[in-house]
Amino acid sequence: MILLFNIDNPFKKFILLTSLFSVLALGFSTPSEARVWSEKKFEKTILSIDKDLNRKRWKSVIKRSQKALPQCVALYSEQALTCIFILRNINQSHKEMHVFNPDNSQIKNAYRLSTEVLGKTHSTTNSARDYYYKYLIFTESYALAIPLLKEFIEIEKNTRNDAYQLMERYKQLYALEGLTENWPAEEAALTMVIKLARDVLGEDSEDFIAAVEALAYNYCTQKKYYEYFELIKAEQQEVSCFTEPNS
Repeated sequence: MILLFNIDNPFKKFILLTSLFSVLALGFSTPSEARVWSEKKFEKTILSIDKDLNRKRWKSVIKRSQKALPQCVALYSEQALTCIFILRNINQSHKEMHVFNPDNSQIKNAYRLSTEVLGKTHSTTNSARDYYYKYLIFTESYALAIPLLKEFIEIEKNTRNDAYQLMERYKQLYALEGLTENWPAEEAALTMVIKLARDVLGEDSEDFIAAVEALAYNYCTQKKYYEYFELIKAEQQEVSCFTEPNS
């Protein structure tokens, strides 16, 4: 400090003072905190994480992985497979403990990075999408959850194409579109639920009857009265426009 304030040049003094205050504002970091690990130390930590995973020591996995993640990014990049798998391990360990990762950016980034690097259908991406989707539902972020649900549907259609599973997904989509009050999108989802329920379970099933009732109410909400009357006539159901559906 003595040297600093004995500087005669005002401009140099200003520059040095600004730098000093910037350092003080950021806080000092010890050399050990600022230093990037060697690859040998990093690899040793990864082996320890693998052992913890095998022994289902979830808290230890999280603790080691949180320390290893920034080192992985510094050594390689956030798109490196090892870094993506570390992020997966963090979220998976929280899931095994029946809690959500308190750092929601890691939940989102795990899905984003695995999609970009590994593709939409990779098992790591599927796991990341499922965890992110459940987190968004838990936090009532329904609008953000809809694109993920549409990905589930797209992937199901292009892989197993299981009609029952698709019906369940479209039921979820109908619910989310309704919660966001996107009535035309809700109508489209319900139309698919009706078609699939008819094919899979039959017209006497509760799913089919409930979907018809919900679609009738949707038509009323949109003031599509012609469609409403045509639907209840075709399906021989009595649905009042002034009463919300039971399901």
